[in-house]
Amino acid sequence: MTLQEALDKINEFASEENKAEMAKIGINTAKACGTKVADLRSIAKDIRINHELALQLWDTEQHEARILATMIADKHQCGSELLEKWVMEINSWDLCDQFCNNIAYKAETGKMKAYEWAVQNEIFVKRAGFAIIANLALKDKELTESEIDSYFTLIMNECDDSRNYVRKAVSWALRNIGKRDEKNRQKAIKLAKHMKDETSKTAKTTATEVITELNSREVKAKNKRTK
Repeated sequence: MTLQEALDKINEFASEENKAEMAKIGINTAKACGTKVADLRSIAKDIRINHELALQLWDTEQHEARILATMIADKHQCGSELLEKWVMEINSWDLCDQFCNNIAYKAETGKMKAYEWAVQNEIFVKRAGFAIIANLALKDKELTESEIDSYFTLIMNECDDSRNYVRKAVSWALRNIGKRDEKNRQKAIKLAKHMKDETSKTAKTTATEVITELNSREVKAKNKRTK
């Protein structure tokens, strides 16, 4: 598929109504056309992995084209330099999450980037760091206990960031760690209680959110099944 064919496909599914709905939930729609993620996934399924096209799509700066780029990029060709370039050009929370969900956590340097980005000040770079951790916690069955403990340290150190896009990513990361198994659920709740007792209003909000979800019947039942 050529670049123009991919852009034409994206525009086939575009909708001003969808674009308006995107704006309502805080998505930057300045360069968006209103194509749903589900439709982008359908396009990506037809394209499969095509790294050259992914690079071309990203460079258009069009919002949905960049999301599609993250879906068809080759993880083996997403080195540190490319990941840094892409993360610094992210201007919307949904693109940040798609970038992390689809490609960043899979890349060879993804784990390293989580540590690097989670301590940065730029809002979407920092969100990306914690979004990678959330993905690894959910999908990487080979994470070591020491790696998870290092994520707990990052979460504790950065949980005072009051910017909502960052706070939500910190919460996402801690909740996903707690959903790995019962041992990590207990550890995540312990950390959340510590956050609630000793730190800022922002951290208290996150802690309450984490404790509520990890104490839910659904999470307890899932962890019991995955023992």
